Amino acid sequence: MPSKTGALLGSKSKEIIEFCSSREQLIDRESLELLSAEEHWKQVLEQISSPMVTAKEVKQCLVKHNSKLGEMMMETVVKRGSFTATAKETAGRFRVMKELEAGGKGASEGKLKDFKEYFMDKYTFLSSLLSHRTGFAPKTFDRLKDLPKYAEADIIGMVMKKWVSKNGNTTIEVDSPDGRCIVIVSKEDLETNRDADRILLDDVIGVKGKKFSDEVIIAKRFLWPDIMQRTPKNADTDLSAALISDIHVGSKLFMEKEFSRFIAWLNGSVASESEKRHMGKIKYLFIAGDNVDGVGIYPEQFDELEIKDVYAQYDRLSELILQIPEYIEIFIAPGQHDAVRRADPQPAIQHEFVKGISSAGNVHFIGSPGWVEAEGLKFMVYHGASMHDMIAATKHLKYTEPEKAMIELLRRRDLSTGFGLTQPYVPERHDYMVIREEPDFYFGGDMHIKGYAQYRGCLVANAGCWQSRTDFQVKQGLQPTPGICIDINLKTRKLTENNFARSGNDGADSG
Repeated sequence: MPSKTGALLGSKSKEIIEFCSSREQLIDRESLELLSAEEHWKQVLEQISSPMVTAKEVKQCLVKHNSKLGEMMMETVVKRGSFTATAKETAGRFRVMKELEAGGKGASEGKLKDFKEYFMDKYTFLSSLLSHRTGFAPKTFDRLKDLPKYAEADIIGMVMKKWVSKNGNTTIEVDSPDGRCIVIVSKEDLETNRDADRILLDDVIGVKGKKFSDEVIIAKRFLWPDIMQRTPKNADTDLSAALISDIHVGSKLFMEKEFSRFIAWLNGSVASESEKRHMGKIKYLFIAGDNVDGVGIYPEQFDELEIKDVYAQYDRLSELILQIPEYIEIFIAPGQHDAVRRADPQPAIQHEFVKGISSAGNVHFIGSPGWVEAEGLKFMVYHGASMHDMIAATKHLKYTEPEKAMIELLRRRDLSTGFGLTQPYVPERHDYMVIREEPDFYFGGDMHIKGYAQYRGCLVANAGCWQSRTDFQVKQGLQPTPGICIDINLKTRKLTENNFARSGNDGADSG
């Protein structure tokens, strides 16, 4: 703030400005007003090293040092509602399924043998699911020569290539431990061609068709490993699980006001009595990645950051998470903006970045994909970077319907979408991207757009984001759906969409 402004201010304000000038700092008007009301303002400023003193930093320091003004502000941010939450009175039953997530157990050296073991592990698991399908009797490729021409033939293979022939027929080369085979889809077979459009490289598929030659099959139907058709499973306890994603703390576009409203709602301070009864059942909160905006994620990012240090971003995230009621069990997965490797599968965020909350008993860091079993139900959480390749390669999918791309991944029982595309993968000797269990819930993020659906007994949900519209989204013509928390009652499976970005709406909006 220019020094001439000091002429219009009181002596204490002048003193604060002069102190900042001696430290080669500027200070905004809101910060000046806050510090003018604080007796120990020098101690607060000595904790701030940035060249521009902002109100956000001042408030954080006041809260941290337990000053009277800080206590008042903390009460405003995390005011505890005077209500008894059902979830607080009920002990949770959960475990993080560490055996299903990457954590250095099968560290890859990137050598040829690692790739071989990776693809073999994928093929063995997915082909075993296909081989048990009713009405499907797959033969090894070397057995095709024993069949007469045009005899019915079922095979299983991993997709190596896919192209359209000179005659306009979709052609797919598949591989298996006993050889390779060519699968042809006639251009006249529209239904089978629609299914062929879904097929991506590295997919493990089943093919029902007719033998054309010892190495060629005419496809009539494709099968995917898929999850079983089943009745949705419910919990015995009347508790709920909530989902948020893509907070992007540190970005100038982070919607902190709306996120603070969400936290206040969880604490019961901005909720109606009916909302308190509803919200008080939330026992589990899942955060599906991109918790901070990170640093150096893309070339133009630095100028778009409010907090330009990744450790400081996680410090601010920790401050926000610690304001969530302690009776809520919080499961935090990483995304491509977090301080973990960009390649999938991603391990959990490490302690050095989240020291402020890593020791909190109710905060649990999981991988992406990560798995949690709670109240007898299985939750799979995957941030969702592979969906960009899925949407780009498949005609019927689009960014505005993330739940449909998520269902495609379930159909494949594989969260990866092929080596060599946009999203990189680490060839772990044990493939953690295949879906080895059948989830009751699949929670995702990354798309910044909400979407949910039921698929074969599994509830698929993407909650959107807490970041305003980005330049990338403007260029793509995409409109995000920010400020949303989705919660699901585990006893009834009722899904509620809680919108905190809607003007004048601090609570729930049933969906």
